Amino acid sequence: MINKYKIMLAVSLCIIITACSSKTERDDIRLGMTLVERAVDYQLQGRERMASYTYNRAVTKFRDMGNFCNMARTAIVIVTADPEESLPLLEDARAFAALGKCREELNIVNFLSHNDYDIKTLPSPYDILAKFYKTGDIAYLLKIANSSSSSERLQSYAFRQAASHIVDNDPEYAIELIDKASVIDSKKTWTLNLVKNEKIRLNALRNMGLPDDLSVQRLKILEQALNEKY
Repeated sequence: MINKYKIMLAVSLCIIITACSSKTERDDIRLGMTLVERAVDYQLQGRERMASYTYNRAVTKFRDMGNFCNMARTAIVIVTADPEESLPLLEDARAFAALGKCREELNIVNFLSHNDYDIKTLPSPYDILAKFYKTGDIAYLLKIANSSSSSERLQSYAFRQAASHIVDNDPEYAIELIDKASVIDSKKTWTLNLVKNEKIRLNALRNMGLPDDLSVQRLKILEQALNEKY
């Protein structure tokens, strides 16, 4: 009887320990993902020091778990949010993905760095972005921008990319798209994006031969705000 109770107790303890271990791992992953989102938020606000610090914290959290695929994902998310400034992080992502043998992440890195990639295994929204890059059809970008499943970060990015792509041929529509991006960026205080938006708007106004004084002043003030945040 005693042996039976001992066995039952041991099994119960194993179940409890396993459950606690799983909960701890889930909590650690959740914290890591929260840090990733904060890093992106800081990046788009123009707070580069805080973005770098928080990015390193996220990578460290996943490193301590030995989770190389999420380390790669962390770098990929930053690059996707701000490709103009964060492309060097792709080398981080490539190294992490190689260490973890993370095929999906490595495929995304190859796509973002314009190397050979498999479009069939690209997850959304990268597969849709790939179709845009291949065809130049902004309908793919607008599919992302207008999708309720897209984050506001992705929506803003897609509207801005579409506007930038057509600003020379259809500047009026480009301004319409930039206005939609700016609504999101203003709400989120993403000053870096607002600067990018205003540059596209300025280009569009000049392409239409319209006065650009107000746009020039707005851009100047936004760039000053960005410099103060650094």
